[in-house]
Amino acid sequence: MRRVGIIATVSAVVVAGLVVALAVVWPGLDAQETPKYDTSVWALQTGDGRRYARVNTSIGELDTVRSISNPSEVAQGPDGAYLYSDSFTKLTKIDPAQPVNLDEETLRASDSTPSGTKDVATSGDFAAYLTDAGAVFAGRLSTGSSSLVDPDAATDNAPQYAADAIAVDARGRLYAYSKRDKQVLVYDIVTGKQLRRDDASAIDPATPLISAAGDTWVLVGADTGDVLVQGRAAEKIPVTGTAVVGAPSTSVGAVYVASASALVSVPVDGSSPRVEGGAEG
Repeated sequence: MRRVGIIATVSAVVVAGLVVALAVVWPGLDAQETPKYDTSVWALQTGDGRRYARVNTSIGELDTVRSISNPSEVAQGPDGAYLYSDSFTKLTKIDPAQPVNLDEETLRASDSTPSGTKDVATSGDFAAYLTDAGAVFAGRLSTGSSSLVDPDAATDNAPQYAADAIAVDARGRLYAYSKRDKQVLVYDIVTGKQLRRDDASAIDPATPLISAAGDTWVLVGADTGDVLVQGRAAEKIPVTGTAVVGAPSTSVGAVYVASASALVSVPVDGSSPRVEGGAEG
């Protein structure tokens, strides 16, 4: 899953402008802003070239560029930046003092993600992994370790929990949608305990996306625009092609959905979705 960051401060707008400018000359760029006291952004090129770089936002220039074999995504934890590579199978912490070229031999020594990982969700130090079999693992970037999330493990003859979409917020709260169960699991990575499981049978998205605002989850059909906000009736929003959703937020009262036609905010306070940019329909 790819997520759309929601820019809330003037400084973030400046960073976004810089990253957009760099993307023009550095196609395939993916970026993560470092903490606000730092003036750098780590960017990843996954197009024709395969490199990662540090962007000095105070002067608007790349100050470090290194190569990486088969990059997937860059993630920012509280203690530094991390690189996922080899189709999300490897996790490497970037050494900000001495960034190195990361070839296949170097990456062999990096931490491995769970076998079969196809999607990753991160927020702060928390990370969750979704495998091609639907298994969900959760852990921390800083340790490189994760554990299987199986809320039914204590139930005799229960099948292993399987999900189709995941998201993580800054508190370490995991949201996982299961088409098989037609439910959304809310799980606390810190305590390793299930918080609740909510009915989500009102829609049946072929390509589900999950996010949250505060304590309320929002389920979206990426290709249909079907939307289900926890505790409310199903709705529909305009999408063209395949949509993406913003990462969960503990401070913004809406989830943002972006597609080729529009940026739509889906409030969790009971009000209707709003088109924030692009054309309706």
